[in-house]
Amino acid sequence: MQRYVTSLLILASAFNLAYAEDNAKLWQGNAALSFSRSVGNTSGTTYSLSVDEARTTDENKLSAYASALYGKSQGVVSADKTRLGSRYDHNLNPQLFGFGQLEFEQDRMANLDLRTGLGAGFGYHLIKEDSVTLDIFAGLSHNRSDLMTGNTVSNREVILAEESTHTLTENTRFKQKLSYYPSTQTSGEYRTVFDSSLVISLNSTMGLSISLQNKYNSNVGNGVKHSDSVLLTGINIKL
Repeated sequence: MQRYVTSLLILASAFNLAYAEDNAKLWQGNAALSFSRSVGNTSGTTYSLSVDEARTTDENKLSAYASALYGKSQGVVSADKTRLGSRYDHNLNPQLFGFGQLEFEQDRMANLDLRTGLGAGFGYHLIKEDSVTLDIFAGLSHNRSDLMTGNTVSNREVILAEESTHTLTENTRFKQKLSYYPSTQTSGEYRTVFDSSLVISLNSTMGLSISLQNKYNSNVGNGVKHSDSVLLTGINIKL
């Protein structure tokens, strides 16, 4: 847990430096909030928060994201996960760019106290238009998983990913990213992470959001499912 708090502080410090550099004029993004509470025969509480921010210039792009989900039903914790990360892209020419990324993840229901991932590689802008963007990535990463019960696991992986944004209408925007991480150490082991969100703007600052997240890990401990999906709806706030 101490490493987790330290990682959060490091990422927050990087955020503050980036904001100070350009007075936040070039940052754009949104935050999505959802909350539910039931009492009576069924007692439960669920809340979620996600933030997606990016600072883009002609030469580079710095993006940061974070999400948290917590739920309790009948006095028992049913969800407790947090994920955050940042990626820096530097354009080598109009199509090719290099990138470095840092990610942290915690999922107590999946026996994961903290996963730390550091990766780098190259990407290519397949489509770069006002209404549609599509990027592909390839690289290498190293991650360390500290489990709540069990041994710490370190693994080297290949990064294969694609990411796109779509402006469907003047008020509707769709974004998705699929990442595939095959292990370089153990044949047949891999992870996938899929994130997607649909945002419908109601005015200049508020909107409705629908997001779908799915994670798959071929190597999990006993009693833990390989696939984990979350569908969230809530209020979107433009930052």
